[in-house]
Amino acid sequence: MLSNLFQTIQNNQSQSMPQQDPLAALRDIHLPAEISLFPSAPGWWILFVVIFTAITYLIYRIYQYQKAIRLLKPARIEIQRLRSIEPQQLNAHSIAKLSILLKRICLVYYPKQLVASLNGQAWFDFLNQQKTFFSNQDLELFNKTAYQAKPKIEQQHWLSILNASEKYIESTIKIAARKRRGSQ
Repeated sequence: MLSNLFQTIQNNQSQSMPQQDPLAALRDIHLPAEISLFPSAPGWWILFVVIFTAITYLIYRIYQYQKAIRLLKPARIEIQRLRSIEPQQLNAHSIAKLSILLKRICLVYYPKQLVASLNGQAWFDFLNQQKTFFSNQDLELFNKTAYQAKPKIEQQHWLSILNASEKYIESTIKIAARKRRGSQ
């Protein structure tokens, strides 16, 4: 009897409530939010700023160095022009052009008050103050030709002076560029 009662109750419940799929009551799976391409954590922003600053500073330094050595190419071109002078055409004017080129370079990279008034032995002492580029024979040639109408300049000595001048110009410009780079 009890079993009949229990079965009738079960039949009544099953008739009153339609059978449902228990999985239908579950909600769908929620996926996590998509990860963005650029991380937004503060550490990444700091790293980005540091790298950007370093690259910007490096570009600035390269630009400053290029700006500092900007006269190297025109000076080399002028030295090449002086090299192309025929031996019979070498005169006081050729030596004066070389001296003017050296003085122009020095006026750019050294204080004008220091360089502008130099001539003769003081000028060569100034040129040789960092490293000896010019010999006493070069000094004599520079000083003598300035006052001679038709000086005799040997081609070999002329080329030697041009080589020394080219080395001096390159050294002066690169030293000045390093000093300028170090002071900034």
